[in-house]
Amino acid sequence: MLDKLIKSLLIAETDKILSKVSQNKHILAMHYVLFAPTKHIIRPLLITALSQVFNSEAISIAVAVKCVHTHSLIQDDLPYIDNSNNNSKNQLSCCYKKFDEATAVLVAEDAPLTLASEILSSPNKDSNKRHEIIKSPSQMRGTKGMVGEQVLDSDKNFGKIKKMHLMKTAKLLAAPCKIGAIVGDTPDKQRRALYNYRINLGLIFQAEDDTENYEQALNNLSKLRGKHWSYLYDLLNQAKKDG
Repeated sequence: MLDKLIKSLLIAETDKILSKVSQNKHILAMHYVLFAPTKHIIRPLLITALSQVFNSEAISIAVAVKCVHTHSLIQDDLPYIDNSNNNSKNQLSCCYKKFDEATAVLVAEDAPLTLASEILSSPNKDSNKRHEIIKSPSQMRGTKGMVGEQVLDSDKNFGKIKKMHLMKTAKLLAAPCKIGAIVGDTPDKQRRALYNYRINLGLIFQAEDDTENYEQALNNLSKLRGKHWSYLYDLLNQAKKDG
């Protein structure tokens, strides 16, 4: 129920932001990927829930973080990264399949991140908070976050897997906690506690997701791609070493 409420607020806020832009193919593609059916919208939910605890409004910031996360999903699906046909989160056709590769690249590389920056730097935000709010998604996206994870993912071995999980999944889930706490004027000690809590929960979440993917793969081994075989091989070898 809360997911539906937050999603309706996100759609309304995004439509308000994008209403000043002509409804071209790139805007249609952004709507397609931002609001595709999904089980949860956990990152915006974390921001709004935490900020509401401290009586503050954060829907526009939640839209910005949703943009950053959506960017990562589109990028993962592109032919030169994972070359997916369907997005694993919602089973819809990937953006580059629904529209075309050029549109997907523009939407993945430029539009959501530009929109997120515009939202986060808008002058109606408290100037004392703005620096910290902008810094968190930037770190989530940069070489210590999603970009660094993608580099590791292109040359993966078992020793890098936990670091990959930390740089992408865990930080992508922890950053909204931090932002919600900043918007809600939470004391520094509580901010750190919330951030660390979500880092650990993110690592657990990714481990569970990998286990689920492994079990699904066992039911359909013929669809395993080379990188999945490599991953399972590394896991098996590590299990043997651990006794």
